[in-house]
Amino acid sequence: MTLSEALKDVEIAFLQLEFAIKLLSFCELGNIEPSKFDTDHIVTLEPEPLHFPTGHFSDSDSINRAASICVGLAFGASALVLDKAFDIMGMKPNPEATDAAVRLRTLIYMVRCAYAHGLADPRWEVRDRYVCTLNLSLDGIAMSLDLSRLNGESFEFEHIGGYLAWYRVRDAAVRVLCPAAA
Repeated sequence: MTLSEALKDVEIAFLQLEFAIKLLSFCELGNIEPSKFDTDHIVTLEPEPLHFPTGHFSDSDSINRAASICVGLAFGASALVLDKAFDIMGMKPNPEATDAAVRLRTLIYMVRCAYAHGLADPRWEVRDRYVCTLNLSLDGIAMSLDLSRLNGESFEFEHIGGYLAWYRVRDAAVRVLCPAAA
């Protein structure tokens, strides 16, 4: 895989994350009516159709929960593709680095690791030299992440400043990965 292909994967993953966040927001606002959504559904495929029966999304809570899981899965995918792009670039994570780009890369690696240790229930896995505090600046906004207190904890978007901060991570990563595009 080339860096150009990896950057395309980043673009696709973040579009999927955007879709999932919009879907969750749409669901939480009650814009999906369970009685219309939770219907017997057949998808025509070859060599045979795929059938989805009713009963899995019969109330707003189950629809919202499923949409929330979609956000988590898309978020994990975005971390995986960002991490892969830095691998292709040849930049390794290093929590002891003073270079801002390497600290950014390290944050992405740690988020990727959380998802790698449990896609459905991501957990921080912080060992050895990664037991530290990562300090970064994203578009002039300071971020400090005390990894030492997170080991074994469930990953929460708020740990890294929420969705908006993750998009700032993406923007900063793309500037590092492809300075000409910035």
